[in-house]
Amino acid sequence: MRDMTKEEIMEFIKEWTWGTLIGVEGDKPNAIEVSYGTDGKYIYCGSMPGGRMARDLQANKNVAFKICDADRSCKKWRAVIIEGKAERLTGYDEILYSVRAIARQRGFSENTYDAIAEKVSQNKDSNSIRIPIKKVAGKTSG
Repeated sequence: MRDMTKEEIMEFIKEWTWGTLIGVEGDKPNAIEVSYGTDGKYIYCGSMPGGRMARDLQANKNVAFKICDADRSCKKWRAVIIEGKAERLTGYDEILYSVRAIARQRGFSENTYDAIAEKVSQNKDSNSIRIPIKKVAGKTSG
């Protein structure tokens, strides 16, 4: 096992499409699996409006975002964690930017989720967020 370089970490973040958003509810951890996108500065993702994670993030902006990959034997694996404060996105333009980053990350046309941005931006309880990629670490099997 070794630490990943900053370049390896950023390449892995840009390559993968699925991660775990981890928040805190009181003294209990809460984690959900989400698709995400990145522009190299932020992780963009979200959760169900009014759901447990949305409530958690209203009370406590501190989050971790975990991205992992392993082969079936677990002999080759990579794991990255990003820690920071979730920043809620509320305006149409920033939500549109977010969903387009997610679409690109997943290999879809940039406009695939544009209708979702319109719907989400009209929901006062939306939970579209971004997490700065500042405090980040990664480990790999080789």
